[in-house]
Amino acid sequence: MNIIPRPRYIDRIRPYIGTKLIKAIIGQRRVGKSYILLQLAEYLRNEHPDWFILHIDLEQLEWRHLRTGEDLVREVMSRIPSDIQARQQVSIALLLDEVQQLKNFEIAVRGFAADDRFDVYISGSNADLLSSDIATLFAGRAIRIEVFSLTYDEFLTFHRLEDNDQALNKFLYCGGLPFLANLPYDDVVFREYLSAVLDSVVLKDVVDRYGIRSPSLLERILEFIADNIGNPTSARNIANYLRSIRIDASPQSVLDYLGYLTRSFALLRCPIENVGGKKVLEGIAKYYFQDLGLRSVVHNSTSSDISKIIENAVFIRLLADGWKVSTGRIGEREVDFIAEKGQGRCYIQATYLMPDKATKQREFGALAEIEGGWPRFVISMDPIVHDWQGIHHIRLRDFLRDGLLANR
Repeated sequence: MNIIPRPRYIDRIRPYIGTKLIKAIIGQRRVGKSYILLQLAEYLRNEHPDWFILHIDLEQLEWRHLRTGEDLVREVMSRIPSDIQARQQVSIALLLDEVQQLKNFEIAVRGFAADDRFDVYISGSNADLLSSDIATLFAGRAIRIEVFSLTYDEFLTFHRLEDNDQALNKFLYCGGLPFLANLPYDDVVFREYLSAVLDSVVLKDVVDRYGIRSPSLLERILEFIADNIGNPTSARNIANYLRSIRIDASPQSVLDYLGYLTRSFALLRCPIENVGGKKVLEGIAKYYFQDLGLRSVVHNSTSSDISKIIENAVFIRLLADGWKVSTGRIGEREVDFIAEKGQGRCYIQATYLMPDKATKQREFGALAEIEGGWPRFVISMDPIVHDWQGIHHIRLRDFLRDGLLANR
């Protein structure tokens, strides 16, 4: 099988290989988690040739007979050679794809993790894979590695494209679901596939999982978010909008539905904080789509949407690169993103173009008010960039291709 490497995820998993931690690989459906596990299995075979590698993909027919955690335990133990079982140290890498489909899977996984012979990796398409109850059962023995749809640099590799404005525009419209690289580039074909994935994410991971009685309400909420990318949003705002189009929904119902959408990774939540006091503002946040292509399906893009799409693209890339991201408030002004990693911090504005002095003052001005020596960036589609008062100006295409730190 020809698998295109996505090394950023193997690099994140590598420090935990051979430890007692359960490595939970999570993310939206169709972003490539199964292929990450395949790459990981190949990496382990090369690095640990004496290990027994057992990869179980519970969406494959080969494993359709497994229904419970108890079934899983019996199956795994029956497949391990006796000489491997006799060892006392780590010698069995167990990779379980879409493990949440098994009843009581968490008990089986905890049992494997407690056995010194096992190195355990699990994947799932819902954040409930490590819900509070399960996390308590795992007792701090699990770490999360979130997989995102393709970043722009990965998109170029998968689609075998040169880095140019045409490729960038294709990425901003089509998004980064890996399977698109197997389809002919045709708007109708792409849209049909993306619509099918959206239906799968919404209907299977949300409606069925949470027993939602009003799928149409869920669709209206998605449409509102798609039209309000980058705007601070509250459940009350959305409930008021729904009331204006004669749909009755309480703020609590809206809040519940937003929670379902973020736990399925269809939406990503960005908290808002005051820059000075670092106090997170409760009840209000920004929401972004995990994949730009799915946003295109929910909301037909127009020329007025480009700033929203750019902000969404910058947010996804920051998360994919391992930054913890929030939005900042400085009085009446807003900083699009505060990105933190380890002890480092950066402030970022994302915009379309800065054609005049007033626009430049707006975008650079909020960053200029921030005290301290942390790096500050403005990211835009301007063909020519100009730094200003120590604030770095980066072309969007360069940022999406190389990430933040490469452009410092």
